[in-house]
Amino acid sequence: MWKKNVNILICSVVTYFSWNIVPSLSESQIQAIASPVSTVAGILFGFVMASVTLIISAKDNTLVRNTQLTGYLPKLLYKLHCTMGWLLFVSIIFLVCIFIPVTLKIQTLNDIKVVSILIEIGIFSFTMSLCSFFAVWREFSHFSRSL
Repeated sequence: MWKKNVNILICSVVTYFSWNIVPSLSESQIQAIASPVSTVAGILFGFVMASVTLIISAKDNTLVRNTQLTGYLPKLLYKLHCTMGWLLFVSIIFLVCIFIPVTLKIQTLNDIKVVSILIEIGIFSFTMSLCSFFAVWREFSHFSRSL
């Protein structure tokens, strides 16, 4: 539980410090950032999905059957699916950032650009997804060594 709180704290700090930079980004800079971030999130999503596929294809393996009986396998699969959700969310957020007009503003919030808010949400989500990815990847690599 404390690891999740540390991840949220780290992601919040990164997002907070990026707020000074994000509103001043031009449309070309936003596209140059959003496109590769969305691509990286999509690639990592593919790696996690391959991990799930590997576990499912090895369902007759003794280790997989035993971990299913102990309840560890459903927890690992849940973590993998949560990571996939974060990565998919990041990919979608940054794809939207590529196509949303930079001139679109929220007037009730001191003319803050909508794209700036989306990028901040994306930064928080991307750092959360990276924390989740590295944690679950480490756990999966320990698990897969025994397959």
